[in-house]
Amino acid sequence: MKKVLKQIGKAIGYFAVYLSCMNIVDLIVGYIYGYNLGAKYRAMGLSQEEAMAAFQTDGNGYKGISMLIGALLTLLAFFIIEKVKKTNLAKETDMKMVTGKQMGLTVVGALGGMFFMNFMLTILPIPEELLGDLTSGMGSLTSYPFWLAIIVNAILIPILEEVVFRGYIFSRLGKAMPAAVAAVISSVVFGLCHGGLVWAIWAGIVGLIICVVRIKSGSIIPGIVFHIIMNTYGMVCSYFPVLEKLSNTGMYILTAIGGIMLAVYIAGILTDKSSSKDKAEVTVA
Repeated sequence: MKKVLKQIGKAIGYFAVYLSCMNIVDLIVGYIYGYNLGAKYRAMGLSQEEAMAAFQTDGNGYKGISMLIGALLTLLAFFIIEKVKKTNLAKETDMKMVTGKQMGLTVVGALGGMFFMNFMLTILPIPEELLGDLTSGMGSLTSYPFWLAIIVNAILIPILEEVVFRGYIFSRLGKAMPAAVAAVISSVVFGLCHGGLVWAIWAGIVGLIICVVRIKSGSIIPGIVFHIIMNTYGMVCSYFPVLEKLSNTGMYILTAIGGIMLAVYIAGILTDKSSSKDKAEVTVA
């Protein structure tokens, strides 16, 4: 029991470092940005009502810089923690090389997941008020230049989240309980960190899929690749919404193709007998 509690405590500790770094940076950058906006509105002679209305449009502009600084600071904090412990970040988060087959399956799964999961959000009869949370959340992530969104949302954040949720949280929980339970818990936490109900469910499902390959490969690298491809697709579609012109027939076809590719990915990972040289230490139920 003592070992179990110790591992759970470690998972909570790493998660706390992640939340603290990201939120502290967000508060500081948000305050500076808001102060500068207020000075700009005063110089323009806007009334309080006009300034509040303008802030609704401009208020999220700092998010890109905030997330960039926050992600880099969090990764630096983890690097320092591991140095103090006389180990290294790659070892503690199972950042190991995997086979070419596993990487190939990961690319297939990410491409399939992009089409299947995103189009399913359009096809399913989800109430507009629930989709509104997802839309507003994506809006806050696309309120800055495209190049910054790619660097932050499509590269840095996927690396950070895989380090935190599959590298630290899942692996620590996996030493204290069956891997399936650890996967569900880490994926639920991952989903809840994404905000509204639809987005939380969507992220939780993605987290579970990535946990499968995390267990089979013993590495977070395939998950990082999967996550980067998914997020890149989301950013490109948000800034260049060409798929909105797609007909219903085309949407159904791409959804079906995506579902098949995703199924091939999951089946391939589950039946893959190859593994990294040093798998993660998890207890499989």
